[in-house]
Amino acid sequence: MIDLLGLLYDVAKDIKNYLEWNEEERLVDFGWPEKSGLNAKADAEGMTLTWCKPDMLASRQLDGYEIVYEIDKAKRVRRRLVLRDGLVLIGKRGRA
Repeated sequence: MIDLLGLLYDVAKDIKNYLEWNEEERLVDFGWPEKSGLNAKADAEGMTLTWCKPDMLASRQLDGYEIVYEIDKAKRVRRRLVLRDGLVLIGKRGRA
C-alpha cells in the first residue's frame, strides 16, 4: 500500500513539473508592440496596452491592469516584455 502511494506521489510530481510554465523576461524596444502586431491584436480584443514602472505594478493590477506575456507553447515559457529601463508592458481589458 505504501509503495502504491509512493508511486502515485512520483507520478503526480512529474505531472506537476510538466504542466508548470517557466517565466522569463524578454528585452524589447519601445516600438516592438506595434512592429510585432501585438498592438493590433490587443485592439481587436479590446485591450489597451501601456508601459509601467516595476514599482507601480501592484497598484496598476488593483486598477484592473494585467502583465502582458508572450507565450511559447512549445517550450512552455511565458515571457514578460520589458524595456531596457525596466518598464513592463501591461494591458487592461475594455478601454482605459
